[in-house]
Amino acid sequence: MRAYIEALPDLPSDGKALERVRFCLATLQGPDVRYLVAAVLGPDAPAIARVTAAVLRAAGAATGILGRSLEDTTVDGAPIDDALLAQAGTLAAAAGYQLADAGRDLGELTRREGSVILALTAFAEASQRVALLLDAEIAPSDVAHAAHPDLVVIGTVDRDAADRALGLLSEDRPVVTAALASEVRAHVEGRVTAMGIPALLGDRDHRIDEREGRLVFTVRDEPYVTLDPVQGVDRSALSTGIAAALALGVMGIRMREEWVTQGIATLRPEPVAP
Repeated sequence: MRAYIEALPDLPSDGKALERVRFCLATLQGPDVRYLVAAVLGPDAPAIARVTAAVLRAAGAATGILGRSLEDTTVDGAPIDDALLAQAGTLAAAAGYQLADAGRDLGELTRREGSVILALTAFAEASQRVALLLDAEIAPSDVAHAAHPDLVVIGTVDRDAADRALGLLSEDRPVVTAALASEVRAHVEGRVTAMGIPALLGDRDHRIDEREGRLVFTVRDEPYVTLDPVQGVDRSALSTGIAAALALGVMGIRMREEWVTQGIATLRPEPVAP
């Protein structure tokens, strides 16, 4: 399966990438509808996703994270193992062959597209409850967005990046944002209000305050849980990650304050490369 992915061409987008991946997902009977999907956007997406995944796992919701490659994609906190790679890869390859046979007008799968199809299939085969799809650059044409999100999470971004992220919103799906610069937040707030989208905006609807050396996470002016500081995770990412977990919880995952505390306690500083 690794050889199959490596053999796919590493080509720039030709404008049909999303169509190709959605064709393959449809061929596989939509593995991406078997779990909740959150698109996590912005340069701090990895930090936010770590927090969200930790809380969800403590709540008993197995969570996969789609990174830029299979090497930085995880299933319930661990890399895709060989057995799952073979199982999901066989299905993904079959979809690719069907595309080549029945969807020739859509063009050839690229390496990135094949990796995303395999990862989304692996999440389904491993019975993940949630999939967090990371897009640090906020590129709407990236094939991570072939799966329609149940939640959009926007990290710390500028006005241009916020506009790209807002383009991924749909009228019936909620959004969570980090604390944004006042001008950017006003812009985002106006857009989501006009669309009628449920929103948890950083510093308006959720925040973290320090009190006597500890951190208090507050939602809509109600203290929710008290936490110890987490080395290597700033308050904005911590608050946004918890808010995203709670937003996903509303969609069918039972949440308790103690599970938030337990999940955050599992976070450790990211290892530093030698």
